[in-house]
Amino acid sequence: MKKFVILLLFTVFALSSVYSQTKAELEKLKKQTESDIELTTKLLKQTSTSKQQQYNHLLIVQKRISLRNKLIATINSEIINIEKSIVKKNALINSLEKKLKKLKEEYAKLIYYSFKNRNNYEKWMFVLSSENFNQAYRRIKYFEQYSKYRKKQAVLIVNTMKTLKIEVEELKKEKINKQLLVDKKQKEKINLKKEKENESQEIFSLKIKERELRSKIRKAEKRKRKIEKEINDYIAKETKNNTYYKKLDTEENNISYNFSNNKGKLMWPVNNGIIIESFGEHNHAVIKGVKIKNEGVNIKILDNLNVYCIFDGFVKKVFAIPGANMSVIVRHGHYLTVYSNIVNVQVKAGDRIKKNTIIGEVYNYQDNEDSKIFHFRIYKENKTLNPELWLAKSYNY
Repeated sequence: MKKFVILLLFTVFALSSVYSQTKAELEKLKKQTESDIELTTKLLKQTSTSKQQQYNHLLIVQKRISLRNKLIATINSEIINIEKSIVKKNALINSLEKKLKKLKEEYAKLIYYSFKNRNNYEKWMFVLSSENFNQAYRRIKYFEQYSKYRKKQAVLIVNTMKTLKIEVEELKKEKINKQLLVDKKQKEKINLKKEKENESQEIFSLKIKERELRSKIRKAEKRKRKIEKEINDYIAKETKNNTYYKKLDTEENNISYNFSNNKGKLMWPVNNGIIIESFGEHNHAVIKGVKIKNEGVNIKILDNLNVYCIFDGFVKKVFAIPGANMSVIVRHGHYLTVYSNIVNVQVKAGDRIKKNTIIGEVYNYQDNEDSKIFHFRIYKENKTLNPELWLAKSYNY
């Protein structure tokens, strides 16, 4: 019986540990998503008054829709976890109640038996009537063990009742938390509906300017090709010299190895930013049938304009692109990072720079569509990599 209660207690703590760990992870994700939603709200206030930034305004709205969907999904996961926990706790409470009832019944029998055999004279007569000393000793021990067993049963009853009380209180909390999450989920669904209505209005407004948008797409693609040409020319030069394809020196090799090992944990190149255009090929937000291919990510900045080097490395190239300001290539062994649409560049080719070194500032000019839009890329030699898979989940590093 004691083993069973100990096993039950162990199960309670084990289940609580697994649940709390999952709960903590979901809570962290929820807080980060809420923080990102708050940031998009601030960014929208910055862009809403500028006609030149109307398309970026739409991208931020769409990002916020994506974040709200993510938040609702996270809340759903939390509700599911709580529901599972409630089921487990109910089962545990039922089991504890059954065992408590059984313990009490057994203890009642013990008390009744003790009452019937309360006469010490009879006990001693039972001992003294033993055939030999060993038998008498065993009978004395029997009375001692019987007494200890009674006390243990009483302790088990008390402990089981305490555990039961704790679990009932925890169950009440779980039900309250579940209701709070359900209410929050409903509010987020209302917010999401409003966001989608805003998105539809903005898309309708922008479709009227489709010719203008197509012209901007062509210009943007032209700038992208120029950036890619500069990068490809640099990499082709390195390949021709065989500097990086054959052998790295010890320092460069260590940087390359450490860069690779920090996948998913690299610091963000900017503070207070939201990715409004992701890596890869995707449909244009307004014009149907038009595909946008992004070799990196576009990040909309809120206030801090500084651009930081994400890892130790060597500045290999600083160049200008007409209409896209300045770009900087930094090499980290076999990896390269590219920082674009920046001004006030503070590094030069040949510099050995550390992680967190300020490279420059994001271009910022009121009413310009490229204002506070930072473009960032990661390469492994000539292969483009998705920065979202390499950067930390949060810019708060």
